[in-house]
Amino acid sequence: MDFEKAAALAAAWVELTSGGSARIQRELTIAKPYGWIFFYQSKAFLDGSDFSTRLAGNAPIIVDRDTLELRIAGNTAMPLAHHLAEYERTLPPASLQRAPQPPTW
Repeated sequence: MDFEKAAALAAAWVELTSGGSARIQRELTIAKPYGWIFFYQSKAFLDGSDFSTRLAGNAPIIVDRDTLELRIAGNTAMPLAHHLAEYERTLPPASLQRAPQPPTW
């Protein structure tokens, strides 16, 4: 899978699960050897910075470039690094050896 397809998959998931009220925060996207991590937030907060409209508990989304799997990166009580380390332990070593494909928004 290339970045464009992964971004479309993540955006569709955010659109469906939020009822259209949230969107991907493009500038926060992280490229990893195995895929990408996408963050999202409410449109109302991103467009107006009204703190009361900010989403809470919206864990980032991991999209695996080999399996096309979309996975939520755990709960937000733990740091993202913890959830990524857990996920990476489940991957074959070859998945961690490749060069990341940078986001191309």
